[in-house]
Amino acid sequence: MQKVENMLDYVIVTHLPTFYKINLYNELAKNLKIFVVFLALDTNEKRASDFSHLENISFEYLLLSKDCLQNRSVLKNILQLKALLQNRPTKRVLISGWDCLEFWALRFLNPKDKNAIVVESSIYESKTCGLKAWLKKFFLKKISLAFVCASTHKELLKALNFKGEIRETLGVGIINKLDFKPKLRRYHKKFLFVGRLIAVKNLEFLIEIFKELKDYHLSLVGVGELEESLKELAKGAVNIQFLGAMPNAELSRIYLEHDMLILASLKETWGLVVEEALYYKMPVIVSENCGASALIKHGVNGFIFKPSHKESLKEILLDLDNKKYLHLLEGVEEFSIDKKDKRQVAVYSCDRD
Repeated sequence: MQKVENMLDYVIVTHLPTFYKINLYNELAKNLKIFVVFLALDTNEKRASDFSHLENISFEYLLLSKDCLQNRSVLKNILQLKALLQNRPTKRVLISGWDCLEFWALRFLNPKDKNAIVVESSIYESKTCGLKAWLKKFFLKKISLAFVCASTHKELLKALNFKGEIRETLGVGIINKLDFKPKLRRYHKKFLFVGRLIAVKNLEFLIEIFKELKDYHLSLVGVGELEESLKELAKGAVNIQFLGAMPNAELSRIYLEHDMLILASLKETWGLVVEEALYYKMPVIVSENCGASALIKHGVNGFIFKPSHKESLKEILLDLDNKKYLHLLEGVEEFSIDKKDKRQVAVYSCDRD
């Protein structure tokens, strides 16, 4: 009896203590018994300085490695996970994907009815045939429950012949909701990109368009491997500016200074910046290949476009005027991030005894 009373609802094993995961787990911990395991403290990929941290945590957790994710000791991590599961009985082990050897170890260590997975990959960026697809299918054969972000992620699981239960969360975590003074927005043709400056973000495509539309302004927040080449491409375009890396806590000002967010990614598992923009009452133009496009109603709180069709995005931009922008603002006002987040939390709680 004592063992049942102390049983956890979830042991959650995830990559890093990112701010949006911590926010989600804090909410889950209000009604669920959870224990979270972080594989490592940080990553060597360039991110905002406050992207991952161990602050303001209100749940039990274990950090397996204080090193970055790429330099961790996988064997040591697996042995620690095995010892933890022997000492902390749990209804389910929630595995954050299939891309780490620790996750594969968990797949074998637990019975199928205990294994659950969070799938943040979608049909757009994942292979559904070949060796990699076979490995994913094999992994999923011992998973009974999957949490997916949106319909494109559900499509991937179906393509991989997953037969278990699928629950849609409409999110990968919970954003930081900083207090801000609502601004009376007016359309000034000022557009914003927030993210890493890498190839998959399709930024060359975006810069080429804004070089043609000289009275439309584009600001890019972030750093990455393509920073220098993108700056060279934008050279001479006074309507394009690079703002560099920026802590998440300072982004509210940037969102309020611009009219719309643009995310033109060729593939994007989710796109947390879409949620941030909507929270700051900013309409969004988003690629159909972004998971977070599920939050956008075309022509209501933003627009959805094909990331390979230059003319379709140009048409959206050129067609915008004050009247249509005001209509988008009305649509954004009707969208509730808080309501979406409550649903996300409830999805994890719905099978509790």
